[in-house]
Amino acid sequence: MKKINFTLVLFLIILATGCSSLDSALSNVLPSKSNAVPLELQEQMATRVNPEQELFALGSAEIETSGAIIAQSKANKNAKDLLKGKIKKEVAINFNSFMLNMDSYSKGLAAPVLPDLTEYASELILKNASQKGAWENNKKVYSLFVVERDDVTLQSKNVFSTFLEDISGRLLNTKDKLSGEE
Repeated sequence: MKKINFTLVLFLIILATGCSSLDSALSNVLPSKSNAVPLELQEQMATRVNPEQELFALGSAEIETSGAIIAQSKANKNAKDLLKGKIKKEVAINFNSFMLNMDSYSKGLAAPVLPDLTEYASELILKNASQKGAWENNKKVYSLFVVERDDVTLQSKNVFSTFLEDISGRLLNTKDKLSGEE
């Protein structure tokens, strides 16, 4: 009898563990209905965005008791935050490609400040973001923001070049001060 009870308890534990891990595995693979973008909205986005020439992000927010205006503001902020993350990745790629042409000493000067430069360039680029769409659907508000990929490249070059000019100027000033002390 003890052997049957032990087997039954062991079977129930395995069954409970297996079902809970199956549920978590399925939830990781299958998209959540609450976070999914409706198909008709995806189609409208496809007509407004050119992924080859633009970085884009779609933000969303639930319409709560405060109303659609507040939800739209939250969706805008959400879209801009998502877009900033994409911009940062592109800027980092640009900066790393610029560093390929540098000698190791210059890389040593530039590498420690890359996170700050990336943040600064991303903020500049995000100021040029434009809203290409806003939708309300099923008690949710959506907002689509874009930036031109060319603008990302141009601003990345400008920020990196300005940094190099600044550090070169500082080194030259130090050299001039040392030469003047002789």
